[in-house]
Amino acid sequence: MEELQRKVAEAIHVLNHDPLSSNRVAANQWLVHFQQTPEAWDVSTSLLTSPIVSLFDLQFFAAQILRRKIQNEASNLQSNAKDALLNALLIAAKRYSSGVPQLLTQICLALSALLLHADLYSKPFDKLMFALQSLQAHDDGNVVLLELLTVLPEEISDSRHVSHQSDLRQELLSHTSMVLDFLLQQSEKQYVSPLYPQHDNRKILRCLLSWVRAGCFSEIPQGAVPSHPLLNYVFNALQGTTFDLAIEVLVELVTRHEDLPRVLLYKVQLLRDTLLKPALINADPKVVSGLACLMSEIGQAAPCLIVEASHEALILTDALLSCVSFPSEDWEIADSTVQFWSTFATYILSLGGNRQNETNRVKDIFLPVLSALVDALVLRAQVDEFTSSDESPGLDLPDGLLHFRNNLLELLVDICQLLHPTTFVSKLFFGGLPSSDVSMPLREIEAKLFALNAVSEVILQEGEAFDFSLIAQLVSAFSVRPSSELKGFLCVVYRSLADVVGSFSRWISVSPSNARPLLLFLAGGISEPICTHACASALRKICEDAPAVIQETSNLDILMWIGECLEQWNLALEDEEEVISAITVILGSVANKELQNKLLTQLLSSSYGVLSTLVDDDVESSGRQNPATYTRMLSSVTRGLYRIGTVLSHLATSLSSVPVADGPILSLLTVFWPILEKLFRSEHMESGSLAAAACRALSVAVQSSGEHFMLLLPSVLECLSRNFLSFQSQECYIRTGCVIAEEFCHKEEYGSLFITTFERFTQASSLMGINSSYICDQEPDLVEAYVNFASALIRGCHKELLGNSGTLLEISFQKAAISCTAMHRGAALAALSYLSDFLEVSLASMIESVNCKSEGSFSVVSVQVVSHCGEGLLSNLVYALLGVAAMSRVHKCSTILQQLAAICSLCERTSWKEILCWKSLQGWLNSAVWALPSEYLKQGEAEKIVREWSEALGGGGHMQGKHGRALKRLVRDFADSHRNDPNLNII
Repeated sequence: MEELQRKVAEAIHVLNHDPLSSNRVAANQWLVHFQQTPEAWDVSTSLLTSPIVSLFDLQFFAAQILRRKIQNEASNLQSNAKDALLNALLIAAKRYSSGVPQLLTQICLALSALLLHADLYSKPFDKLMFALQSLQAHDDGNVVLLELLTVLPEEISDSRHVSHQSDLRQELLSHTSMVLDFLLQQSEKQYVSPLYPQHDNRKILRCLLSWVRAGCFSEIPQGAVPSHPLLNYVFNALQGTTFDLAIEVLVELVTRHEDLPRVLLYKVQLLRDTLLKPALINADPKVVSGLACLMSEIGQAAPCLIVEASHEALILTDALLSCVSFPSEDWEIADSTVQFWSTFATYILSLGGNRQNETNRVKDIFLPVLSALVDALVLRAQVDEFTSSDESPGLDLPDGLLHFRNNLLELLVDICQLLHPTTFVSKLFFGGLPSSDVSMPLREIEAKLFALNAVSEVILQEGEAFDFSLIAQLVSAFSVRPSSELKGFLCVVYRSLADVVGSFSRWISVSPSNARPLLLFLAGGISEPICTHACASALRKICEDAPAVIQETSNLDILMWIGECLEQWNLALEDEEEVISAITVILGSVANKELQNKLLTQLLSSSYGVLSTLVDDDVESSGRQNPATYTRMLSSVTRGLYRIGTVLSHLATSLSSVPVADGPILSLLTVFWPILEKLFRSEHMESGSLAAAACRALSVAVQSSGEHFMLLLPSVLECLSRNFLSFQSQECYIRTGCVIAEEFCHKEEYGSLFITTFERFTQASSLMGINSSYICDQEPDLVEAYVNFASALIRGCHKELLGNSGTLLEISFQKAAISCTAMHRGAALAALSYLSDFLEVSLASMIESVNCKSEGSFSVVSVQVVSHCGEGLLSNLVYALLGVAAMSRVHKCSTILQQLAAICSLCERTSWKEILCWKSLQGWLNSAVWALPSEYLKQGEAEKIVREWSEALGGGGHMQGKHGRALKRLVRDFADSHRNDPNLNII
């Protein structure tokens, strides 16, 4: 053992002191291996208890090893070995009680771990407490006891012991009386460590905090808590180095004991006069922060006491107001009070109804408090002077301020409701903006704009418009500023003003005189990254709310200028869509058709131009020579396609009552389609982003033009299927095909064209390769697009055409059955939807055939598909109901099971009985359930599932009455009881 001790000592020395990293790595690897050996128990124990060893690094390492080995391997130790280890650790704790505190903590953690792995029936806590009490007779024995009593409750709360946490906690709390008496004795002695005198009361408070969190005071009568002598000790500790811990203890007590808030409320005046006021004068953030936290917890724990408006309650609100206004470097102090103010305001609002008089009384009393709170919050919601004068590009609000403002949103709304919106707004902008002689700081303006925007919904709901001349003044002032001045904090103010404009667009845009300054203001901010989103969103809202005002010629010129600048601004796609939507809303409402067509052509001319340039034959070869230029061109074309799609989409919506032939859409498509077709037939479609944009534009074109697009269907579907076969990772072609199918596959003359397209999609290697849920989860978007396309055909195509596509339908049915077990929610639900659609249409066709006493071709195909795929479908449905995602599939799986039951029941009365009947379904269900791994089912569960599900399915009535509900309940119970089972990859 001595040799091992020497090696351990050498390895630790190398690990902590060797300058070569390779040596340190080797030493660490050796020590990691050593920790896992049986010898580590004895070596570590010897290192801790030997009087010869006195190296801190070595002793600390030994304590850590014992702690980890106890946590991981204590269950393997015999009881006598545990007793010996307990004694050794107690000896070590006594030995190092006056040494470095970190070492004693590690030893106590090891003791705690040993205790937590002991058999509770052997009363390990009693044994330990008895052993520890004997230490009190020795010098520094109380140090060990304090440290162990501190870490023990914390270790019990650790999630690693959650399996028997409740029993451990109850055993621990049974010693509450002894522990509290011990802490009281220590507090009365004013115990002082000779080496660490500043830690005396901190040790006691840390221990008390640990036990309070464990719930120690729940073990004594609740009425006795406020008068407990330890509470006075904690109050006396609200000073110096113990202040923060005393605050933590009081906060924990307030949140756990309902009698304390009233008691502590009477002490708030003392806290304010003796601690808070001096701290405010001396600018002591530590004391202000601690008291703000404590007083907030007192008020939050019992808002009913505060609304009584007693002298003490008003002192508390006044004290908290002073904390909110305290000018600290960050926003944490003010932020710590927000939860109290929110609880307080919500409580007052909840007093309505039968207690309206009481509500009004409370409002009247606290009106000055709420009014002052608005001032304080707006003050603290401002940036500091340094930030307000910062002109750095890309400047934004500090993270701490953003977090504070986010927490303020609900509170400001509640205060606005209590004060009334008119009062709230006048509070923000009382007296209007300052004159040119007296300038309001920009940071104050920005904070007030934030507050106004936060309560916009309340003001709009009230319906009482306020004087927007102040906002209009700001808009006018910013609209004439040169763009070169928009930098630093000024951009932040600009953004906040744009947010307000967007929120109140309906009221601000009423006056025609506001239109031009508004457009110039928003146009000036769109190009600035910080302001872009706010300005783009506000522009769309303004155009939607006041199209008649914006249609004036000068305003149209500004809009068109904005549209022409998009190419150089390079906005995010979502922001660019907002801008294009705004412009299209206005152009769509222009009464002069000639002017409308001219402006739309002008808006899209750059998009058409760059698209035409790309499909030029020379671009492909030049692009290979200059990849950077080619990439930029692809980006421009992608944006252009998104613009075209957005314009067509909004025109179709705004002109829904106008025949397509009489509107501008057809003329736009006349120009657009030839270029788009050429793009689809080019090699440029290899780009995924370009393909997605082109498919989106095509989808919108189809939806907006209606039947006018039918003549192009052969060419369009050929392009889509050919491109998908060339670029099979791009599911956008199938998605677009689905859009077209939903529009036109019901047209009999084009049905065969869609079936041919479906066949080409299905035969693609990427789709034929989907033979397991694992592969489906690798390409979920592709699977989802494919089954959605199949669903569109099943619902829309004529049954005669489907009847001639039996093999194709069977393949798609098999792929969907496999995909319904995927972990990906969207793909699985889409697959289930297709299966349900197929069975629903099949059932309807079969019922029609039976009633007409004929066998339609689709009915025959349906029976064949179900008979061939039914067993696999049942197996996959059962697996789809396993795992965490199963609950979202219960309804669709239940529906499919009932549809299968209805089809099998129907076949019993027909010539189809030979290939599909009720016994077929029973056999599939039996096979599917018994095929589950044995660990998935309890004893007898398989027989029960087969019996109960068969009874529910055979109860009669497809999706009808109690039997449908009974089956769904059984399926839900199965999924719920197996939600923790793994969802296997099904092949």
